[in-house]
Amino acid sequence: MKILILVESLKVGGGSERFASTLGSKLYEEGYDISYLTLMEENPKFDFKGEYYTLNEGNIYGNIFKRTLDLFRYAPKITKLCKDLSIETIISISEIANFHAVLSRYLYGNEVRIIASQHINPEIFLDSKIKSSLIKFFYQHADTTVCVSKEIERILNEKYAIQNTTTIYNMMDIEENLKLSTKKLPEKYQKLFMENNSKTFHFISIGRLTRQKGHWFLIRSFRRLIDVHPYAKLFILGEGILRNELETLIKKLELEKNVNILGEQKNVFTFLKNSDCFVFSSLWEGFGLVLIEALSLDLPVISTDCKAGPREILSPELDLDTEIEYPYKGEYGILTQNFPNELLLKGTDEVRLIQSEEILSDLMIKIIEDEELRKKYSNGLLLAENYDVQKILTQWNKLLQS
Repeated sequence: MKILILVESLKVGGGSERFASTLGSKLYEEGYDISYLTLMEENPKFDFKGEYYTLNEGNIYGNIFKRTLDLFRYAPKITKLCKDLSIETIISISEIANFHAVLSRYLYGNEVRIIASQHINPEIFLDSKIKSSLIKFFYQHADTTVCVSKEIERILNEKYAIQNTTTIYNMMDIEENLKLSTKKLPEKYQKLFMENNSKTFHFISIGRLTRQKGHWFLIRSFRRLIDVHPYAKLFILGEGILRNELETLIKKLELEKNVNILGEQKNVFTFLKNSDCFVFSSLWEGFGLVLIEALSLDLPVISTDCKAGPREILSPELDLDTEIEYPYKGEYGILTQNFPNELLLKGTDEVRLIQSEEILSDLMIKIIEDEELRKKYSNGLLLAENYDVQKILTQWNKLLQS
């Protein structure tokens, strides 16, 4: 079967991009004929197996008029490429790619099967009449919409009236994770991690430096922790538009010796291996693949109970609607109260910690001081294996062959 993976880019740093490279490469190894088509060219790329094409050497983002124009410019090119390559199925990844794939069918007669996929909580788009209307219109014209969590599927069903849905969780190559974790840290970071003494404790967080990831709440919470444990460190792996603001906040809070933003890293597993606890401060998600990455290395995990993903991963014993008190010590990780959707780039002397920040700060202090608690949550590999590539590929194979 000839498959085209349609995605915004394959740039290192994004969960959807990592998913595209992993899914395509694993399907390639299964014997499928895989090609990738990106809507824009960005580097460095995740490793991938298959042929590569791009529609744009520049950036697809811009105002609504540019993006609308791009839809109509790219859709016929997608149709032509599918004909030239004799593509049988498009797997489109995330909203913009989904729109492009379906429009190539709707206006330009693309006859291939279209499997759209949703990787982020679509509830966040309900306040935008344009975006929510586009999702309602385009997704119903795909053959199948794959959701990466049950919560996403429920939201599409109930709030968007999209019924052509199924849930297939993101996959993770556990064996590869463990292999990569044995690599040495890049030399320029070794000193940061090796400043070890009996009082040192390393927290780590991974994600783009954008509003979605809520890093400013994590940094503000860390200020209170440092007052109790001055040798603790927080490493944030990621790049994004809020880097300058976050670095300014770090200076404002006098955390330059304790909090380090390390940018994008191709091999995050060697950083995870050298850390003691993973902290996830997202305001919203679709799944949270990085949680599985951390669990696969047996790191204790503290995560916001945001929609969607963390609860399904860390506390599968809970129903999606169950009300809980925070912090909630789940079966595989600890859920902390979600943060409000607001930028709070003030020092703690200007704006006191809000309740959700205090809960997170207390949890981080607890994980440092309570060895039994750390041991309890240092067995994540067992859970991570449920998301191993072979188990998830079985579901993709079933869908593709149906």
